[in-house]
Amino acid sequence: MDPKHPYELTAEENSVIDQLTESFRQSEKLQRHIRFLYSKGSLYKVYNGNLLLHSCVPMTEDGKLLSFTIGGKRRTGKEFMDYADRTARKAYYDKRGTEEREFGMDFLWWLWAGRNSPIFGRERMATFERRFILDESAQAEPKNAYYSYYNDPAVCNMLLSEFGLHGPHCHIINGHVPVKARKGESPIKGGGKLLVIDGGFSRAYQKTSGIAGYTLLFGSRYYRIVSHQPFAGRQEALKSNHDIDNESVIFETMEERMKVSETDEGVELREQVYDLLRLMDAYRSGAVAENHNY
Repeated sequence: MDPKHPYELTAEENSVIDQLTESFRQSEKLQRHIRFLYSKGSLYKVYNGNLLLHSCVPMTEDGKLLSFTIGGKRRTGKEFMDYADRTARKAYYDKRGTEEREFGMDFLWWLWAGRNSPIFGRERMATFERRFILDESAQAEPKNAYYSYYNDPAVCNMLLSEFGLHGPHCHIINGHVPVKARKGESPIKGGGKLLVIDGGFSRAYQKTSGIAGYTLLFGSRYYRIVSHQPFAGRQEALKSNHDIDNESVIFETMEERMKVSETDEGVELREQVYDLLRLMDAYRSGAVAENHNY
């Protein structure tokens, strides 16, 4: 390393980076995964009265929505999340070499590990410190204030309202931060308004969480959360026929059974029925001529 230019790579290091870059660009499987992520994924999803998100909706220390000023415009909450989703797509879809794509790539990097990012949700990433520094205070990754407030039902309702969700059976469904079940932490927060279903399925987190994650089941009558115990291993499974142990808990029951017509899919089906009825009326009135040339 050159002390005067510590960030410059040697010729050998540049060669390694070039090889890695080429491997990533030429990997058919990786490109297929990225295309799937961009075509099916989003920064958040509203579905059947629930707000699904990975990390957080960034908040300030006094419990308000954190504002971001980019390009001279100030955005908070849902407006900022929508902007972040659109901008992240510029890093992939815009033409190479354009200013829009370069900005999208920088923004995508910030989303991954930047301060107050709605995907990262922490002040800083301390991967380097955890790897090379024994002092645990240097390894801290302070969380966004969102995680101080998401136990408050009023705050959860405020966040749900920001995304147009109201009612007794609306929830925020969170990932990202493993639940420390071994210390008695519950995945159900905010008086049942928020659910953390990332219990630590990855083995690396199981010493912290004590379990192997959660599954949320949503039916027509209730919400059920299932906790999973760590997999004992192939040898134990084959020797003792020991599968993953699960514990299922119903934590919320509907007053009346939910029908398909009350779901998001039901709304789409009603719209299709309405469109078909209008088309039928158009044929009957002669506004649309039927094609008999078969």
